[in-house]
Amino acid sequence: MIFFIISLFKSLSISDYSNILDNDDDDDNETVILKNYNHSIHHIYIDIGCFNGETVEHFIHFTPNSLLYDIITFEPDPINYRLCKKQLKQKKYQNYNIIIIRKAVWIHDEKVPFQINRGQRSRIDLNKTNQNRSVMLDAIDFSLWLSRLIKSNNTKLDIKISMPEAEVYVLRKMIIDETLTLAEKWNIAWTDRLNPRMRPIRLYVQSMLDSLGYSLEYSTNSYDIRQVFKMNGTAANITRHKNWKILPEVGTYCHYIQRPIVIDPPRTTKSRVKLKKF
Repeated sequence: MIFFIISLFKSLSISDYSNILDNDDDDDNETVILKNYNHSIHHIYIDIGCFNGETVEHFIHFTPNSLLYDIITFEPDPINYRLCKKQLKQKKYQNYNIIIIRKAVWIHDEKVPFQINRGQRSRIDLNKTNQNRSVMLDAIDFSLWLSRLIKSNNTKLDIKISMPEAEVYVLRKMIIDETLTLAEKWNIAWTDRLNPRMRPIRLYVQSMLDSLGYSLEYSTNSYDIRQVFKMNGTAANITRHKNWKILPEVGTYCHYIQRPIVIDPPRTTKSRVKLKKF
């Protein structure tokens, strides 16, 4: 499977991606239809950066009662989108409510230059340094989108975010909009660690996570998770690391959990995001 993916990436040119974008009009699964829970707790898992669908598969496998969750995942890269869709449309997941949205998560509703043909490293081209491998793709203001999605204080929301070089900008806007605390749990891949321009923003976001009541419980690496998943193990078998900085940048996630003493007040605070009337 890995060999096939690598070969596929190497064989595609920018024109191939453009043709896929022009010819693939399968957008019917981008409509977000959530389950009706009445007065019970509503569980939602959002995966920003689906890639080939493995992180959603891992969430389903390692999370107790994962069938109760609405699962929403974002993947703008057309090849990754197809890989993700193929993996998550397997028969064993037919009873799960999985919505795959082919848009980039960002801080505005706009077109963004997106580096494709990079597999798990596909990303928004913030510096427009690699235009030969970039195409203009649709992006959404995730903070605004989330504020419209979450309508009840009975919602338990988990978010995983993997956006090479861009996660800090999305998180910073959510802090400003007061939408970051809508999530009870955050799994964050801190990227571009050696970039001196990113460090101040990342430190600000990390300090605000603590100020808003989140504790960094542990860190995990995708390699460890894959091995446990293959052996049909449980979450207890996954190695938990205390220092995320010594782990590889790709595939390392920091797990933040909202401290119990502040779960209720932030989640009842009205967001500063100006919502449009429908």
